Amino acid sequence: MKRVGKRITGFSLFVTLALLITSIGIVPPKQVQAAAFAHPGILHNAADLTRMINNQNTEPWKSALTAFKTDAKASSSYAMQGPYSTVCRNDSTLSTCTNANYGNSALENDARAAYYNALLWNISGNQAYADKAIQILNGWSSTLTTIAGTDAQLAAGDNGIFLANAGELLRYSNSGWASANITQLENLLTNVFYPQISTVGDANWGGSCLKTMISIAIFTNNQTMFDYAINSFRTNDCAAMTKNIMSTGQISESGRDQVHALGGLGNLIVVAEIAWKQGVDLYGDADNRLLAGSEYWSNYNLGNTQTSYDTTYGRCTMGPWSAINGTGRSATIDWAQNELIYAHYVVRKGMTAPFSTTYMNGMPASDPDTALLTLAYRLGTIADSTKPTAPSGLTATPVSDKLINLSWTAATDNTAVSGYKIYRNGSIVGYSQSTEYTDTGLTASTAYTYSVSAYDAKSNTSNVSNTVTPTTLSSSASQIPFTSQDIGSVGVAGSYSYSGGTYTVKGAGSDIWDKTDQFRFAYLPLKGDRTITARVVSLTNTHSSAKAGVMIRETLLGYGSNVFSAMKPTQAVFQNRTAPGAATSSLTAATVSAPYWVRATRSGNTVTAYISTNGTSWTQTGSSSISAASTVYVGLAVTSHVNTTLTTATFDNVSIQ
Repeated sequence: MKRVGKRITGFSLFVTLALLITSIGIVPPKQVQAAAFAHPGILHNAADLTRMINNQNTEPWKSALTAFKTDAKASSSYAMQGPYSTVCRNDSTLSTCTNANYGNSALENDARAAYYNALLWNISGNQAYADKAIQILNGWSSTLTTIAGTDAQLAAGDNGIFLANAGELLRYSNSGWASANITQLENLLTNVFYPQISTVGDANWGGSCLKTMISIAIFTNNQTMFDYAINSFRTNDCAAMTKNIMSTGQISESGRDQVHALGGLGNLIVVAEIAWKQGVDLYGDADNRLLAGSEYWSNYNLGNTQTSYDTTYGRCTMGPWSAINGTGRSATIDWAQNELIYAHYVVRKGMTAPFSTTYMNGMPASDPDTALLTLAYRLGTIADSTKPTAPSGLTATPVSDKLINLSWTAATDNTAVSGYKIYRNGSIVGYSQSTEYTDTGLTASTAYTYSVSAYDAKSNTSNVSNTVTPTTLSSSASQIPFTSQDIGSVGVAGSYSYSGGTYTVKGAGSDIWDKTDQFRFAYLPLKGDRTITARVVSLTNTHSSAKAGVMIRETLLGYGSNVFSAMKPTQAVFQNRTAPGAATSSLTAATVSAPYWVRATRSGNTVTAYISTNGTSWTQTGSSSISAASTVYVGLAVTSHVNTTLTTATFDNVSIQ
């Protein structure tokens, strides 16, 4: 059976009538004459559907289709949960709403089921899928009259896109959907959904409005509504893409949490893809700003430290926030729109998107949401036999008798560098996705030769870098090669020195406390699981809340997550900040004074603190999960608790393993 029928594969010219827009931006229900839209042309056009049909028995689309079908909503036997005449989101004031979200989950599930079944009908030609989608659309379009609640705009914006896309896929595929029912859905979307989104919100709300608005415009052939959506994307004071993504890529809700930041970014990416289907390039706006946003979000959510953050930047109705927020940070969110970023910028445009690509490749392939993105938007792989350039500037720093730190300058590639191979004495000993690596388990006073190569997604591997031959420290080696700097806004600069086995750190700062810190830090950047041990010998020129100890920290910015095993003048304390910008927690572990031993051990994202009287028998003082990348900063931290006064701490028996 022919599924991809009655399709206009190019733009047709029609005469449009000027339509009046009211002062609040409401667009009249329909144009008198159809606009010059390509159909189908919302999330999927004719070429997309043909590609899915042709690729359904070829990997990775075959496995993606199988995984997508594991969603109960992607089934012709799906049981409708609605329809409802009224749907509420976050409102129980209406008499018809028996709870704050009356009918909302039914609308969410049914709208997605209609879209999923309509898509599967186009791919498979199985009429049962079309019939299920038609049943759902007809049910809701003949019943729903009201969307209410504080979050009614989100209820309309998050769900209208699926109803419009389902209608688009059925309308232009010989599905047997009656013209009267098509008109009925047009009326529902125009008269019930559109009024909720016509005054466009900001951040993730605004993007939600725009993705449904542009979908309704195309389905109803409403050029004025389409233009309003495009102009809002570009110029709206609060919803515009440039108002919600900085040139650095920071998103207006990066300081709120990562899920809301992704929601705003993802919605705007979807709008750009829909516009692209209609010949409007929003992807290229503001020097490819969507790519910058995706790279920023993907980089941070892969676990890397994000050093660029503007504390004055937030959304119109919320924020700004003092720091990037790690709440919701994850490398495996199944609905991230990275497939679209990869498809457009890497495949269509031949650009690079290294963090977005790495994130995409790590998304859970067996998850139905991820699988749908792969099925629908994976355009194919680039025929690529070009190897990356060789990494350069490889340097090595012996850290201890067992550890050597490596760092190098990044390679480049015609698509994207996927990672690096690390060679010790000519054999691969590890891999890294960053330009740093810590080699472990080495032998004291031994020379090792290292080099590094880069590889891409097609396993093209570069020539090796320059070689370096460092020697591990002796078992009784003296100085650990710490770097030292002040963290946060201290009133007077601190210092660090080493002599004869003793490390002296002088630090000012108001405290290591609350949501941001001020202190002196002598540290090393290290990858993987690590333990730092030290004896706090003395703490002088002190305030009663001055602190000196060992710290494992996510970032060198003041708000970074960390665990601190420390001494006050008369107490041992355990402190932790679980996410960037979160409040610090503290526990007094013992009433003791220097000299005393402290230790912090990292295992994955869990850091555990210990104290000891003799460096042999250890007592755990606390343990905490922290938001951290594979590379963390490990070292000695000192704060005076008086911002313009230095306190001096001395340490010995310092070791890092």
